[in-house]
Amino acid sequence: MTDPLAGMRAIDRRHPLGWDLGLAAAVALVSVNAGPPSGPVGWAVFAVVHAAVVLRRRRPQPALLVAGAAVAAGSLGALLAPAAPPWTYLAVWVLLFGAALRGSRRGSLATTVGVAALVAVCSLVAPPIAGPVTPREHVTLTLAVTGTSAAALLLGLQVRGRRQRLAAEQAEIARAAAVAERSRIAQEMHDVIGHNLSVIVSLATGGGVAVRTSPDDAERAFAAIGDVGRSSVREVRRVLRVLRHDASADGAPLSPQPGLDDVDALLDSVRGAGLAVALRRSGDLGGLDAGRRLAVYRIVQESLTNVLRHAGPGAHADVGIAREPGAVVVTVSDDGRGRPPTPGAGHGLLGMRERAAAYGGELEAGPTGAGWRVRARIPVDDQGGQEGTR
Repeated sequence: MTDPLAGMRAIDRRHPLGWDLGLAAAVALVSVNAGPPSGPVGWAVFAVVHAAVVLRRRRPQPALLVAGAAVAAGSLGALLAPAAPPWTYLAVWVLLFGAALRGSRRGSLATTVGVAALVAVCSLVAPPIAGPVTPREHVTLTLAVTGTSAAALLLGLQVRGRRQRLAAEQAEIARAAAVAERSRIAQEMHDVIGHNLSVIVSLATGGGVAVRTSPDDAERAFAAIGDVGRSSVREVRRVLRVLRHDASADGAPLSPQPGLDDVDALLDSVRGAGLAVALRRSGDLGGLDAGRRLAVYRIVQESLTNVLRHAGPGAHADVGIAREPGAVVVTVSDDGRGRPPTPGAGHGLLGMRERAAAYGGELEAGPTGAGWRVRARIPVDDQGGQEGTR
């Protein structure tokens, strides 16, 4: 069902001048019915006040001042030539609302209040009623005009304040989104650079030893360092490019994020650094969405990075990726005897936990009797959807 207010707002955005002219004509029609002008002065005042309605958005304060001056002139003319001034208060109320809504300068509120007070005085001096007016009717009309003028002004201020609050909330949402995006960039860069630097350090250490005993092995190690370095540069550029354009609507071509198909290449780079790694896959992993594939890849990458850093020489690692009922389970264990990673010492374990928690999952990491193990469980809906996303 179409929202009529939404339709009117759409017309207003597409044809603002036509909307303003239509509103001025409607207000003038109501005003003529309430109190028709009489004589040239009355019609001139009537025309000026309702012409000001057309300018209420472009020049809210000048339009209100012109209308207030016209109302005062009409009241003075009615006193000089006994006749009822034209009914112009509806137009003035529309202008009061617009001036309170759009006034931005410090003195705009004082000007708006001053015009409202002037209109109240004019209704007291020259009420727009033909014929004799009783004192009670006179006071009632003045109070009605004054109260409605105040209501129009206060309503404009209220709507203006609400718009300002909404703008502030939107700015805060945008700021929070920017902070989250920076955190995301930091996490991606930590995973990429941390892993590749660990591989380079291992290769450089082995190459330094091989220089004296096996120049051919040293040459291969240093060539591998160059390959890993170039790969690191390419991946950093890809991450930055994707993070820059992944929310764009211009159809910019994006490089794919790594996933399960890239785990083999990841393990090859680790093996090249001297770590023996075995991979086991089980279950149907083809139905995972891109986000979960990336989470699995990063958890494996960070876990192997920690093995390279802490497991010590001669360590062996086992990587398991299994699709179980309702979840995909990632396990990385090693038999290293080196210093285990200290929880909270860096961003690695925290980042892995955050990646699992983003999909409603959990991650456990700790020592075993033979080394260190990381186990992550990421929920997956076996019925075809993805559950647990937050």
